[in-house]
Amino acid sequence: MRKFSLLLMATLFSISAYATQIKGVVDNETVSAKISSLDITRIMVQGDRIKTLKGVKGAYTRENDESNGEVFLQPTTQYQNSAFTVLVETEKGRHFTLLLTPIAVPGGTLMLVPKGVGREEAAHFERSSDYQTTISNLIRAMASDVMPEGYAVREVDDKKVYHFGNIATLRLKTIYQGLNFEGQIYELTNTQATPIRLDEKEFYKRGVAAVSLETVTVAPRCKIKLIRVISHAQ
Repeated sequence: MRKFSLLLMATLFSISAYATQIKGVVDNETVSAKISSLDITRIMVQGDRIKTLKGVKGAYTRENDESNGEVFLQPTTQYQNSAFTVLVETEKGRHFTLLLTPIAVPGGTLMLVPKGVGREEAAHFERSSDYQTTISNLIRAMASDVMPEGYAVREVDDKKVYHFGNIATLRLKTIYQGLNFEGQIYELTNTQATPIRLDEKEFYKRGVAAVSLETVTVAPRCKIKLIRVISHAQ
């Protein structure tokens, strides 16, 4: 198995934690998501365009971006502390129900990712470059909240915590599923009262093709991103 260590520049991670919220969606089902109570939230569907968005009257104001098939939504004063639902219909005939909970954070993007991986598109993304370049491109896409061609992205609502010795914990947050590669984003927390220094090599195990840490030094009680790429290629 070929492996390489890729430490990305800090600029690749200079995105607000809420800048893009990714939610996997299934046709005719309900998904919960958070939106800004203070600002506008951009709602979009990966690989599709929003045709209509309907919800509780008086719960929000909206503006349509007809050119991109997106919606900019903001809760009204009366609903800044109350959850509400909206119904989304796309141009490709998909229907989703969103249970939106306003929270006091800056505005961002809510990206809805329909279930299913575009196998041909994913194969094209993975085979258009050599092995190491493909993995590098995948890690950069994950760090920038960009959807690689044909990939399915889902947030993981898993409370399981992995312990990294006695100095840190890891929690799986997001999975990028392709044809031969799977990207995983973990939240790593320094549990110590002093800074810790990490080595990417310590996070390799069988099947791991690449590891990228947001930074190798983590301040006391702080969190960083850890990205791993699993290869299923032979």
